[in-house]
Amino acid sequence: MDNRFDLESILGSLNPEKLRDLVKHLMENNSDVRHLTLEWYRKMHEISDGSLPDESPYHVDDELLMEYWSYASCIISEFNEYGGGDEEEEDEAYEWLNKISDLIEEGNISHDTKIAFMEEAFVEYDKYNSGYEDSLAEIFFELCQTDEEWRYLVTKLRRCPSDWRNKLVMDILRDNLQDDTAYLELRLKKLEYGNDYWELASFYDERGNMDKAIETAEMGLLEGKGRLTELFVFLFEHYAQKEDIPNAERIVHRALELKHDEKIMLDNLFGYYRSQGNYQKARDALLKSFTYAGRSEEYKEYQRIKTYLKNDDWSEVEPELFSSLRDRNMLAYLRICMDKGMKEEVISKLLAIPKAPDRWDYLNDFDKLALELKAEYPKEVIEYYWKKAYCNVPGGTRKTYRIAEGYLEIVRDIYVEILQDRPAWDNRFNSLKAEFKSRPAFLDEVKGL
Repeated sequence: MDNRFDLESILGSLNPEKLRDLVKHLMENNSDVRHLTLEWYRKMHEISDGSLPDESPYHVDDELLMEYWSYASCIISEFNEYGGGDEEEEDEAYEWLNKISDLIEEGNISHDTKIAFMEEAFVEYDKYNSGYEDSLAEIFFELCQTDEEWRYLVTKLRRCPSDWRNKLVMDILRDNLQDDTAYLELRLKKLEYGNDYWELASFYDERGNMDKAIETAEMGLLEGKGRLTELFVFLFEHYAQKEDIPNAERIVHRALELKHDEKIMLDNLFGYYRSQGNYQKARDALLKSFTYAGRSEEYKEYQRIKTYLKNDDWSEVEPELFSSLRDRNMLAYLRICMDKGMKEEVISKLLAIPKAPDRWDYLNDFDKLALELKAEYPKEVIEYYWKKAYCNVPGGTRKTYRIAEGYLEIVRDIYVEILQDRPAWDNRFNSLKAEFKSRPAFLDEVKGL
């Protein structure tokens, strides 16, 4: 006989008054019950067969919004006080803020609740010490729909002026309130960085005043600090579209003078000349662009030049390009050697690489080159990987031991699968373990080999 307490039957026997008493009791003793009850009611209302009261979704969502905020604000307030906090609490606060965002997306939050929420949330936002400021600002922007709400947000942002808040205010004036006069009044007071000039130039462009946009962008190149990329590209594309070549070239020369975005602008110039069928000028721009390529780009740029240049031109410039890479970018140089079939040169250079290990990635780019050569030069590749494995053991940690294990696995596979010499691997590996027998963590990491 089942003597278990039948809670479901007990609940089913309660009349409405007792059920209300039960829910009230639960709410008084567990703070989660209120928002869980609201979530349940909201869900039931969506699938209601008419048995629930025809309650406006505004009322339920309004209550839920403020409930979610009560949980989030407790954590944010604490973080404001101490300038941060526990990682689990940080994640929990973000979960509550995400719930608020999801609720706002449904579109059922009333105007009065939006204002009440912002009034409370700005208490924490204004302290600006919790790390949640960006998330709260996103929520403020999600909330506002009407001009009245946007203007309320502007008022709150202006109470504690800062460069970032001024930017938010300008964004609202320009994009949400379409108040060009107020936007320009504020924007013209703050023109210091290249991005300031770019935002103003974009505004004039959006309003169809191209003359002012160009004037502002040109001024930004003369006066703006910091990032100027958007201004350079905007002006170049404008002049190129008008086929105003002297001005387009002037913008590129300005970038070279300022040592700012040289490669981007030379690439744009190359693209323009190529589209116009001007091979000679396109070639010159492309070759000059190569001199500004970053290390990670140089191999790709070498291939791009090879693809574009005519055979005679390529034969003329290639030796110098190849030689320059050998002196300053060994990885790009070796990749080209592989393309040329200069495998002896690649193996020689790989074996001469200093012993300092790459402690974070046991399959870096040099390692990949070595892997490509393991079938033809197995013994040399074994020495390359053995050296990299060994470097990670003395003075190592669990992390470096795992890196060493990765290298040793490659060495083992070459011995066993390519050289078919398992005994040679066993002897060498056993000697290594004997050398580091006082490092149990290392032995543990390589026990599977």
